[in-house]
Amino acid sequence: MDATELLGRYGTSMRIHQGDAVFSEGDSSAAAYGVAQGRIRVEVTTPTGGRLVLGVKEPGELGALDGSPRFATAVAVEDVELVQATVDDFMRALGEEPRLAVDLLRRLSHDLRQSVGRTTARASADTTQRLAMLLVDLSDRFGEVNGDIDLALTQDDVAGWIGATREATARSLRTLRATGCVSTGRRRISVTDLNVLRDAALG
Repeated sequence: MDATELLGRYGTSMRIHQGDAVFSEGDSSAAAYGVAQGRIRVEVTTPTGGRLVLGVKEPGELGALDGSPRFATAVAVEDVELVQATVDDFMRALGEEPRLAVDLLRRLSHDLRQSVGRTTARASADTTQRLAMLLVDLSDRFGEVNGDIDLALTQDDVAGWIGATREATARSLRTLRATGCVSTGRRRISVTDLNVLRDAALG
């Protein structure tokens, strides 16, 4: 039994359509969410009004609670099924299965490492390197057998993820396509040569 299944004992199921928000920045964090099916994108608004993507949550992952207003917005990148539970029920689930607390800490630690890595990359790497790093990571996590990254990604999504403008991201995609390591389609990116892409990430 994974974390979401256990949370489902106490919570209720809900469906969110692609493009709709699960919650928004500033909302109350009076509920916890577990991803049962599909994926959600977590993003924040920058001081200049831009959008910065923090990551993607996939099936089995939980959202933590601290009682403070939501610091980020969660958007369905495809139709998703979630389990929603109250704070008390979330804590009851953790008490029933302490391993969930350990799993949650591991995921938070991983997210923190990823965030620090992206921050460092933005300070030291150019846009093409940051894009290549992102695509390598997504390919490792979500890539299918033929290298496709099936995350319904738009150029705006990718730009928000790497902290670049849409125009700069488009130029970097053209650069990577020219090397033969990626191809692109509508809301789809295919990694055609992962080794070359890894080299591009190193600069």
